[in-house]
Amino acid sequence: MKTTPFWVSIALSIPALAATESTPSSATATTTTAAPSCTASLITKLCDYQKPEPNFAVAEDTNSCWEYCDAHPPCDFVIFAAGNPYTGSGTCWLYPGETFDESKGNPNCDSPNAHPYLSVYSKPVCSGGSATTTGACAATATPSAIAKVCGYPPPGGDCWDTCTASSGASNCLSQCAEADDCSYVVFNPHNGSGSQYATGTCWMYPAGKFDEGHASTCDGAPEQFVYNNVCPKPPKPSTSSSSGSSSTTGGSGTGTGAGTGTATGTATGTGTAGSAPASTTSSESSAATGLSVAGSLVLGALVPMWQALE
Repeated sequence: MKTTPFWVSIALSIPALAATESTPSSATATTTTAAPSCTASLITKLCDYQKPEPNFAVAEDTNSCWEYCDAHPPCDFVIFAAGNPYTGSGTCWLYPGETFDESKGNPNCDSPNAHPYLSVYSKPVCSGGSATTTGACAATATPSAIAKVCGYPPPGGDCWDTCTASSGASNCLSQCAEADDCSYVVFNPHNGSGSQYATGTCWMYPAGKFDEGHASTCDGAPEQFVYNNVCPKPPKPSTSSSSGSSSTTGGSGTGTGAGTGTATGTATGTGTAGSAPASTTSSESSAATGLSVAGSLVLGALVPMWQALE
């Protein structure tokens, strides 16, 4: 009687089953950030108002103008200068750090047939997050400089991780608040007006305090704006290594069994389980180990019967 192929097929199927069961499955989650949705109240309509600095006049529609104001704090009000009445496009005027001054505007148009085209809106209220304050505390939206200087040196080292591009002082301070280590920042305006609310570079200092003695005298207007980190992260907890281990020791035993008929078999086994660190045990390895042990027991029981049948 030829039985070898049958037992070989069983032996080969056990490792394949173990490999199938121990294969981990993974899932990938994708998150997206929606654009903010903003509303604002109309304060008044004007024919004329003091124009903003060139950096803060951008082509937008009304809703985008509100979002632009929200993304460039501190923005207390915004003016939308209507352009094309059919498309709703126009120009968004921003005045960061200022409040609306009615005396700077004129509600009366020069031409009798002209209509006020400047819509003055209050500070927009937005939901869905802000490009400037997401991930940082709200205080970064209204930065207050502790000093305005010139010639202050950059952070030590190669400035690779601590010097970044920034859309303004508020964004610079927000980056500092999100950093693991940041004590204060120096914002360097790189725009035509030298405004701390427009584009520039952000220098982040991981430790220490601002030292005015390291700055030089300004020949004209200040070139650097210094801000303390108003939202420092809590100190990192001290790391201590800990290890844990668990071990199981199996008792040794001997078992015999015999049966009369076409086959008689006797099996004797003694086993002792070792120890393994508890922290390295995973569900996948446990499952694979269980299948391996089960496979060994099946083969151990079947081999004597196979020998008897031979």
